Amino acid sequence: MGLDSETLNTVTRNMKAKLSWKKIASRMGFRDHASVITMIEHKNRYSFDALYDNLHDILIEWNEQVPDKANKENMIKILQNEDCNELADQLEGKSGKRKDSSSSASKKLERTRPVKYNELSKLAGKLGHWNRFALEQLDVPEYEIKKAEQKLIPDMNPYNPSMYVLQYWSNKNGDDATVEKMIKLLEKAKKDGYIVPQVFDEVFDEDDD
Repeated sequence: MGLDSETLNTVTRNMKAKLSWKKIASRMGFRDHASVITMIEHKNRYSFDALYDNLHDILIEWNEQVPDKANKENMIKILQNEDCNELADQLEGKSGKRKDSSSSASKKLERTRPVKYNELSKLAGKLGHWNRFALEQLDVPEYEIKKAEQKLIPDMNPYNPSMYVLQYWSNKNGDDATVEKMIKLLEKAKKDGYIVPQVFDEVFDEDDD
Protein backbone atom coordinates (compact mmCIF):
# COMPACT_ATOMS: atom_id res chain seq x y z
CA MET A 1 0.00 0.00 0.00
CA GLY A 2 2.22 2.82 1.26
CA LEU A 3 1.88 6.55 1.65
CA ASP A 4 1.60 8.30 -1.71
CA SER A 5 4.29 10.84 -2.59
CA GLU A 6 1.88 13.79 -2.69
CA THR A 7 0.70 13.12 0.88
CA LEU A 8 4.26 12.56 2.08
CA ASN A 9 5.47 15.84 0.61
CA THR A 10 2.44 17.79 1.86
CA VAL A 11 2.91 16.55 5.42
CA THR A 12 6.66 17.16 5.39
CA ARG A 13 6.35 20.71 4.04
CA ASN A 14 3.61 21.77 6.43
CA MET A 15 4.23 19.88 9.66
CA LYS A 16 7.86 20.33 10.62
CA ALA A 17 7.12 23.35 12.84
CA LYS A 18 3.92 21.99 14.38
CA LEU A 19 4.26 18.29 15.06
CA SER A 20 6.82 16.17 16.91
CA TRP A 21 8.13 13.54 14.52
CA LYS A 22 8.87 11.34 17.53
CA LYS A 23 5.20 11.41 18.51
CA ILE A 24 4.35 10.43 14.95
CA ALA A 25 6.75 7.50 15.15
CA SER A 26 5.09 6.18 18.30
CA ARG A 27 1.73 6.03 16.48
CA MET A 28 2.89 4.41 13.25
CA GLY A 29 2.99 0.79 14.33
CA PHE A 30 6.74 0.20 14.13
CA ARG A 31 7.94 -2.98 15.81
CA ASP A 32 10.56 -0.88 17.63
CA HIS A 33 9.95 2.82 17.05
CA ALA A 34 12.71 3.83 19.49
CA SER A 35 15.39 2.19 17.32
CA VAL A 36 13.97 3.89 14.22
CA ILE A 37 14.14 7.26 15.98
CA THR A 38 17.75 6.62 17.04
CA MET A 39 18.73 5.66 13.49
CA ILE A 40 17.17 8.81 12.00
CA GLU A 41 18.69 11.10 14.63
CA HIS A 42 22.13 9.65 13.88
CA LYS A 43 21.62 9.99 10.14
CA ASN A 44 20.60 13.67 10.40
CA ARG A 45 22.94 14.70 13.21
CA TYR A 46 24.70 17.27 11.00
CA SER A 47 21.57 18.50 9.24
CA PHE A 48 20.81 22.23 9.23
CA ASP A 49 17.11 21.52 8.89
CA ALA A 50 16.75 18.52 11.18
CA LEU A 51 13.03 19.19 11.76
CA TYR A 52 12.35 18.74 8.05
CA ASP A 53 14.74 15.84 7.48
CA ASN A 54 13.63 13.86 10.54
CA LEU A 55 9.96 14.18 9.65
CA HIS A 56 10.62 13.28 6.02
CA ASP A 57 12.68 10.23 6.97
CA ILE A 58 10.19 8.88 9.52
CA LEU A 59 7.52 8.95 6.81
CA ILE A 60 9.87 7.12 4.43
CA GLU A 61 10.60 4.49 7.09
CA TRP A 62 6.86 4.13 7.73
CA ASN A 63 6.36 3.40 4.04
CA GLU A 64 9.13 0.82 3.99
CA GLN A 65 8.65 -0.91 7.35
CA VAL A 66 4.88 -0.72 7.90
CA PRO A 67 3.40 -0.54 4.37
CA ASP A 68 0.06 -2.01 5.48
CA LYS A 69 -0.52 0.99 7.79
CA ALA A 70 1.28 3.70 5.81
CA ASN A 71 -1.57 5.40 4.00
CA LYS A 72 -3.38 8.72 3.82
CA GLU A 73 -6.28 7.59 6.03
CA ASN A 74 -3.97 6.65 8.92
CA MET A 75 -1.92 9.80 8.40
CA ILE A 76 -5.09 11.85 8.80
CA LYS A 77 -5.94 9.99 12.02
CA ILE A 78 -2.47 10.69 13.42
CA LEU A 79 -2.79 14.39 12.58
CA GLN A 80 -6.23 14.57 14.21
CA ASN A 81 -4.92 12.87 17.34
CA GLU A 82 -2.22 15.56 17.54
CA ASP A 83 -4.77 18.38 17.04
CA CYS A 84 -3.38 19.21 13.61
CA ASN A 85 -6.85 19.50 12.15
CA GLU A 86 -6.07 22.07 9.47
CA LEU A 87 -3.63 19.79 7.67
CA ALA A 88 -5.90 16.78 8.25
CA ASP A 89 -8.66 18.73 6.50
CA GLN A 90 -6.27 19.63 3.67
CA LEU A 91 -5.44 15.97 3.11
CA GLU A 92 -9.16 15.15 3.11
CA GLY A 93 -9.89 17.91 0.60
CA LYS A 94 -11.63 20.13 3.15
CA SER A 95 -9.11 22.93 3.05
CA GLY A 96 -10.30 26.23 4.44
CA LYS A 97 -13.23 25.01 6.53
CA ARG A 98 -11.60 25.75 9.86
CA LYS A 99 -10.67 29.38 9.25
CA ASP A 100 -10.58 31.61 12.31
CA SER A 101 -13.21 34.32 12.02
CA SER A 102 -10.88 36.76 13.70
CA SER A 103 -7.77 37.57 11.67
CA SER A 104 -6.13 39.23 14.67
CA ALA A 105 -6.65 36.10 16.76
CA SER A 106 -5.13 34.02 13.98
CA LYS A 107 -2.10 36.26 13.76
CA LYS A 108 -1.63 36.16 17.52
CA LEU A 109 -1.79 32.36 17.44
CA GLU A 110 0.80 32.22 14.67
CA ARG A 111 3.34 33.96 16.90
CA THR A 112 3.39 30.90 19.14
CA ARG A 113 4.60 28.56 16.40
CA PRO A 114 8.29 27.78 15.88
CA VAL A 115 10.11 29.93 13.33
CA LYS A 116 10.09 28.28 9.90
CA TYR A 117 13.26 27.24 8.11
CA ASN A 118 12.62 29.62 5.21
CA GLU A 119 12.23 32.51 7.69
CA LEU A 120 15.57 31.64 9.32
CA SER A 121 17.10 31.52 5.86
CA LYS A 122 15.74 34.99 4.97
CA LEU A 123 16.88 36.35 8.33
CA ALA A 124 20.37 34.92 7.86
CA GLY A 125 20.81 37.11 4.78
CA LYS A 126 19.97 40.26 6.73
CA LEU A 127 22.09 39.87 9.87
CA GLY A 128 24.96 42.23 9.21
CA HIS A 129 26.28 41.67 12.76
CA TRP A 130 25.37 38.01 13.01
CA ASN A 131 28.12 37.14 15.51
CA ARG A 132 27.03 39.87 17.93
CA PHE A 133 23.38 38.85 17.56
CA ALA A 134 24.32 35.21 18.17
CA LEU A 135 26.29 36.03 21.32
CA GLU A 136 24.04 38.67 22.87
CA GLN A 137 20.56 37.52 21.84
CA LEU A 138 20.66 33.86 20.79
CA ASP A 139 22.95 32.72 23.62
CA VAL A 140 25.08 30.75 21.18
CA PRO A 141 28.31 29.67 22.96
CA GLU A 142 31.36 31.66 21.96
CA TYR A 143 33.19 28.54 20.78
CA GLU A 144 30.33 27.81 18.34
CA ILE A 145 30.57 31.34 16.98
CA LYS A 146 34.34 30.95 16.56
CA LYS A 147 33.75 27.67 14.75
CA ALA A 148 31.39 29.44 12.34
CA GLU A 149 33.79 32.36 11.85
CA GLN A 150 36.69 30.00 11.04
CA LYS A 151 34.60 27.95 8.57
CA LEU A 152 34.86 24.74 10.59
CA ILE A 153 31.29 23.59 9.95
CA PRO A 154 31.14 20.29 8.03
CA ASP A 155 28.69 19.61 5.21
CA MET A 156 27.56 23.21 4.82
CA ASN A 157 27.22 24.28 1.22
CA PRO A 158 26.94 27.14 0.54
CA TYR A 159 28.77 28.23 3.67
CA ASN A 160 26.61 30.57 5.77
CA PRO A 161 27.69 31.29 9.36
CA SER A 162 24.58 33.41 9.99
CA MET A 163 22.36 30.45 9.14
CA TYR A 164 24.47 28.17 11.30
CA VAL A 165 23.93 30.20 14.48
CA LEU A 166 20.22 30.69 13.75
CA GLN A 167 19.78 26.96 13.17
CA TYR A 168 21.77 26.27 16.34
CA TRP A 169 19.31 28.42 18.29
CA SER A 170 16.34 26.74 16.61
CA ASN A 171 17.59 23.20 17.25
CA LYS A 172 18.54 23.98 20.84
CA ASN A 173 15.13 25.47 21.68
CA GLY A 174 12.95 23.15 19.59
CA ASP A 175 9.26 24.02 19.89
CA ASP A 176 10.20 27.02 22.07
CA ALA A 177 12.04 28.68 19.17
CA THR A 178 8.92 30.63 18.32
CA VAL A 179 8.17 33.61 16.10
CA GLU A 180 7.30 35.62 19.18
CA LYS A 181 10.67 34.93 20.82
CA MET A 182 12.60 35.73 17.67
CA ILE A 183 10.74 39.01 17.22
CA LYS A 184 11.58 39.99 20.82
CA LEU A 185 15.25 39.19 20.22
CA LEU A 186 15.25 41.23 17.03
CA GLU A 187 13.56 44.12 18.85
CA LYS A 188 16.33 44.10 21.48
CA ALA A 189 18.96 44.13 18.76
CA LYS A 190 17.13 46.95 16.96
CA LYS A 191 17.19 49.06 20.14
CA ASP A 192 20.94 48.48 20.35
CA GLY A 193 21.25 49.75 16.79
CA TYR A 194 22.61 46.76 14.90
CA ILE A 195 19.43 45.36 13.36
CA VAL A 196 17.54 47.53 10.87
CA PRO A 197 13.78 47.97 11.47
CA GLN A 198 12.82 46.69 7.99
CA VAL A 199 13.99 43.19 8.88
CA PHE A 200 10.65 42.36 10.53
CA ASP A 201 8.56 42.97 7.39
CA GLU A 202 11.13 41.34 5.13
CA VAL A 203 11.53 38.13 7.14
CA PHE A 204 8.08 37.31 8.48
CA ASP A 205 5.06 37.01 6.23
CA GLU A 206 2.16 39.37 6.91
CA ASP A 207 0.08 36.54 8.36
CA ASP A 208 2.88 35.61 10.74
CA ASP A 209 3.53 38.85 12.60
